[in-house]
Formats: sequence, structure tokens, C-alpha cells
Amino acid sequence: MPAAPPPVLTPRRKSRQIKVGSVAVGGDAQISVQSMTTTLTADVNATLQQIAALTASGCDIVRVAVPSPGRRRGAARDR
Repeated sequence: MPAAPPPVLTPRRKSRQIKVGSVAVGGDAQISVQSMTTTLTADVNATLQQIAALTASGCDIVRVAVPSPGRRRGAARDR
């Protein structure tokens, strides 16, 4: 049986490179590992522990969701 032809891939769209902190994203930048915390933002210690664990495991960018304006104060304080 003849080999299947290689899949036809759509050409990659050119994108603009930006920086998230010191991490380059887009353009010709290397792929960065990103994750998001799953703790309640109000639990600052648990959130900080999760951020530390993610960065220790090689995560380049950690995102933290702050669902309500009242919870922003704690998140901004620990930035």
C-alpha cells in the first residue's frame, strides 16, 4: 500500500511580538508555557503557593483571575 501524502498545513499567520513581563510572546518567539491559578483569589497565601509551584515546574507566565473589584486590593498588594 502506498504511503499517505503528508497533510497540507495552512501557512502560519504572521503575528506581532510582544512582551509579557520579560517573556516574549508571538512573532518568532519560542513557545512559552502558560498557566492560570485555580485558587480563590481572596486566599492570598494559597494563590502565592500555587504561583510558586507553577514557576518551579517551569511555567513562564502565570495568570491570576480576579473576578470582582473588591478582590483586586489583595491581588494588587501582592504583585
